[in-house]
Amino acid sequence: MTPAIEAALKAHYRDFLKYLLRRVGDPAAAEDILQNFCLRVMQSGTELRDDRSAIGWLYKVLRSVLIDHYRKDAVRQRGHASYTQEKQVLKDNHAAADSDEAICKCIRGLVSDLRPEYAELVMRIDFLEEPRDQVGAELDITQQNLRVRLHRARLAIGSALQKHCGTCCKAGYDDCSCDRDCTRTGSPADQQLRSV
Repeated sequence: MTPAIEAALKAHYRDFLKYLLRRVGDPAAAEDILQNFCLRVMQSGTELRDDRSAIGWLYKVLRSVLIDHYRKDAVRQRGHASYTQEKQVLKDNHAAADSDEAICKCIRGLVSDLRPEYAELVMRIDFLEEPRDQVGAELDITQQNLRVRLHRARLAIGSALQKHCGTCCKAGYDDCSCDRDCTRTGSPADQQLRSV
């Protein structure tokens, strides 16, 4: 560091701090940025041709350090927002898993009463949560045909559930209040479905 830069840095240290305080508003953050600025100046090894340009050069370096601070802060904020969002998604998934316990147990036993192609769709898409495009490809049907069949299968299971449990499932399958024993015997495939 040249004597001119060192002298300008010492003489205008408080001015640099005020400059930073006006822009970041936090004294601790301003001090941290100022320390980074001083380190960058000392490590730069810059030699100026004209000693009178030292203050201008120092403000240029200070603005560069401040911009770096803003960038790092933006990355930190995005990371925090992403973390918060992921935490909420995991919490929602946990709540959804807990709510699976509240879904009427009768639905699993009634799937075996559906037409075989409907039962397979409900089992694979709704219970096993297989991707629809994969199921459609394996069954050699278009996505539109798959949507229609799945819709019809869900209507059929809803109708069967209302007949079996009564009106307690009319609004949805997670508010069933019947105490029916829905254990059924059937083929190994039916038993596998009910164990899902």
